[in-house]
Amino acid sequence: MTAALAPYMEKLDAVLAEKNVLTEHLNMAEEKTGVSKRNIVLGALGFVVVWLAIGIGSSLLCNVVCFLYPAYKSFKAVESPQGDDDTQWLTYWIVYSTFNILEYFTDLILFWIPFYSLLKCLFLVWCMWPISNNGATLVYQKILRPFLLKNESKIDERLNKVTGDVSKYVEDAKREASTFSDSAAGQMLSSTAQVAAENATQQINEALNDFETDKDKDL
Repeated sequence: MTAALAPYMEKLDAVLAEKNVLTEHLNMAEEKTGVSKRNIVLGALGFVVVWLAIGIGSSLLCNVVCFLYPAYKSFKAVESPQGDDDTQWLTYWIVYSTFNILEYFTDLILFWIPFYSLLKCLFLVWCMWPISNNGATLVYQKILRPFLLKNESKIDERLNKVTGDVSKYVEDAKREASTFSDSAAGQMLSSTAQVAAENATQQINEALNDFETDKDKDL
C-alpha cells in the first residue's frame, strides 16, 4: 500500500516545494506547529472528504474546489508558452461543462444518491489530476470526442441557425426603434423626457442654492 502511494506522495512533495502564496503559509504553519507540510495538507484533505460526506454546504464546497483550482491553473496555462497545458485544461472544462449540464437535468435523481457531493468531487478531482491519462482525457477521448465528431455538422447547423435568428431579431428591434424615434410619438416622448430632465436639474440646483443660503445665515 505504501509503495503504491509513494509516487503520489513524491508529486505532492514536489508541489509543496514550489514557491507561492500557499506554500509560504504552509511553511509558516509547519514552523509554528512542528507538523510537516505534507501532513497538514493530508489532514486538510481528510477534513474536506469528511465534510463532503456528511457536512452542510458540501455541494458548495465541491463546486469551489473543482472550479477555483482549475480556473487558476487555466490562467497559468494561458500565460505559459507551452501548449500542452492549454489542451489539458480545455479538455477539463469541456468535461466539466458537460457534467454540469447532465447534472442539471438529473438533479432529482442524483439527490437521492448517498454521499453524492463526495463522489462528484472525487470524479472531478480525477478529471483534473496532473497525469497524462486523467479522467477528463479518458472521458473526452472515449465518449465526448466520438459523439461530437459524429454530430459536428448538425451542431454547427443548429448554432448557425440560432445565431442567424438572434441577429435577425436584433436588426428588427433596431429598425423598429429607429422608426419609432423618427415618428411623431417618438419625438414627443423624447421632448417630454428632455423637459422632465431639465426640470429635475433645475429643482436640484434650486435646492442646493437654498441649502447654501441657509448655511451662510447660520454662520
